[in-house]
Amino acid sequence: MRVPVLLVALLGTFPSLVVAQTFGGITGEIRDGSGSVVAGVSVVLLNPATGGERKGTTNDDGLYGFPAVPPGTYEVNISASGFQSMTRRGIELQVQQTARIDFTLQIGQVNAVVEVSAGTPLLTTEDATVGTVIENRRIVDLPLNGRNVLGLVFLSPNVTAGFGNSNVGATGDRGTFSSISIAGARPTFNHYTLDGLENTYVEGNSYAFLPSIDALQEFKIQTGVYPAEFGREIGQINISTKAGGNEYHGTLFEFLRNSSLDARNYDFLPSRPPRDPFRWNQYGFTLGGPVRIPKLFDGRNRLFFMSNFEGFRQRRQIRIFSDVPSAAMRGGDFGQISPALYDPATRTRQGSTITAQPFPNRIIPANRLSGRSVQLLDFLPKPNQAGGSLSANFQLGRSSLIDRDQFNQRVDFIESISSNWFGRYSRSNELALNPGLFLNGGKTVNDPWQAMIANTRILSPTLVNDFRFGVSRFSNNGVGELAFVRNVGSELKIPGVAELAPDGWGLPTITYAGLSGFGGTPGGTIRYATTFQWVDNLYWMRGKHSIRAGAEVRRDRWNASSYTFGQGQFDFFGTATQNPASPAGTGYAFAEYLLGYIGNARAGVTQAFAQFRATSQVYYIDDSWKVRPNLTLTLGLRYEYTPPFYDRSGKWVNAHIPFLDRQANVADQSRHPTLVRIGSGDFYEGVGFRFNPAIRVARDGRLGRVGVFPDRNDFAPRLGIAWSPTSRWTVRGGGGVFYS
Repeated sequence: MRVPVLLVALLGTFPSLVVAQTFGGITGEIRDGSGSVVAGVSVVLLNPATGGERKGTTNDDGLYGFPAVPPGTYEVNISASGFQSMTRRGIELQVQQTARIDFTLQIGQVNAVVEVSAGTPLLTTEDATVGTVIENRRIVDLPLNGRNVLGLVFLSPNVTAGFGNSNVGATGDRGTFSSISIAGARPTFNHYTLDGLENTYVEGNSYAFLPSIDALQEFKIQTGVYPAEFGREIGQINISTKAGGNEYHGTLFEFLRNSSLDARNYDFLPSRPPRDPFRWNQYGFTLGGPVRIPKLFDGRNRLFFMSNFEGFRQRRQIRIFSDVPSAAMRGGDFGQISPALYDPATRTRQGSTITAQPFPNRIIPANRLSGRSVQLLDFLPKPNQAGGSLSANFQLGRSSLIDRDQFNQRVDFIESISSNWFGRYSRSNELALNPGLFLNGGKTVNDPWQAMIANTRILSPTLVNDFRFGVSRFSNNGVGELAFVRNVGSELKIPGVAELAPDGWGLPTITYAGLSGFGGTPGGTIRYATTFQWVDNLYWMRGKHSIRAGAEVRRDRWNASSYTFGQGQFDFFGTATQNPASPAGTGYAFAEYLLGYIGNARAGVTQAFAQFRATSQVYYIDDSWKVRPNLTLTLGLRYEYTPPFYDRSGKWVNAHIPFLDRQANVADQSRHPTLVRIGSGDFYEGVGFRFNPAIRVARDGRLGRVGVFPDRNDFAPRLGIAWSPTSRWTVRGGGGVFYS
């Protein structure tokens, strides 16, 4: 850890000014009528919504600045002896925006006030960051099917979407809306933050928690040349929640879709098909304002709240088609199929010739049927379509459901003119049922939550410190439909299939050629990811320099248990019942299932289990130097130390390949590839299996404590230039190094 310590020592020699991940800043220059800069001008920044204000003065270069300002609408008041006072109202500050508001003073009395209305500055003149802000009005007003705000990311320049949900290891909306490419990068190279703290699920890089759109202030997509404050991934999606104010504001909503209100299906066929059942309800409320207790406490200008709840219910019917064996075949009568069935128990060999006897009339005697195969038939439905065909002879509509509830509570507290606090707690419960053939489906349960507290302390008009601490937890559980419901494995007692915990309960997977298989998914995984995060940013203005620096420490814990093939998978190929004297002939796979002649069997020998831990550190420094009134140069340096995960369970194994020899049969065993388990002692300690003895194994620490050598040289320099030849246009450019 020498490098981070050296960098901390380096940062300690610099003052700093940072625009935190959800903050913005307001800066500008004040001149008199002759064009000369004016020092010592009193500048007051006021937030009309909360009554909060900050005070400052212009320096010797006529510059003023307010760093670490939350997004919102502000006004700036200036006054100086011998000049008329001026007020600029309606300054709309967006997330991570540095708004430049210049003034030209007019000679006159201080009590004469000149008021000017302002809006969002149209040009970005103070930095080279390339990005798009989606402000609150667009979030609320634009139509969003499903009310997922990330749908607006798709409309941003330099963003491509539509990859499905396989890119980020997530399912449902989380997979669909996280599969976006920013600036041509992979979807797994995106980084999500919420109110300046981590909001990225560590496995797959999807978002962890996404508040209701009514609880959001705005968000920004950064696609390149952003300051050294940002990193860890390539594309940055930074979201800020809405705060309460001095006035009460609220919404009450429900969005309804119902097949009863839909038009009838178009009559392409002589008989018009019925409408597919569909139910969609999305409802909730948002309420924000000052905390007031009549006759006891009035929180106006001091204590505010924002509460939000949103529920989602979707019910739709999935039409399931399956090729299932006939009722006669379930009892062993295969008279309706053409090939003869040969009894594998009668196989004999004479020299190179193998013979077998066919089952008379293609009927398997009842006493030859496998008991476990017959038991499993309880989970295989019988045909429900007339005609006797084995193709799509079972059809059923099953209900697919999605349930989601989320709650957000934010509290803001103005302790004093120099100290502001805010805290937030957000939680969501998500359930998705993907039905299969008669209890053969799966379900996904997600339960993310986040809690945080932040303090912005104004140490002086030009020196501000911002500290944030948060805990985020995301559980992602993908299990079979029978998990926690029925322990089929214990009932069947299949040899070689381990006894599983309730989250692994379910059916073995059965496949047989020629017909649709049945059974559960070949596994079931439960994951819990928790992130503890400490962030501190220090901001300072000095002359023409806005120097900013900060540090972040995060502790990641990722636990997982998995039952890969835990319930077993059994495949039947139709080769055991074919005529052995005619290899080109075919048997029948379902007949072999009834007989218990398995073509291929798989079973996990034990539950997979991991407890991964890692502590990451980040340090950065940025200097925005206003070389000239119309030219800003930004220089930055970021250092990231993201160590490999350490497996607390001690089961992590990696491959050590010391040499790449071209010759065969190297005699020196130390030059052979070796499987290395972390820790020391017996490689097979606590493991219920053994590799082939020819495979070299070791547990001697040769690959270090975590089994992967760390990377300690991730330095990320940044350079940005913003030049405004006139007030009507700006040229911005830059470059940098980014780690993913």
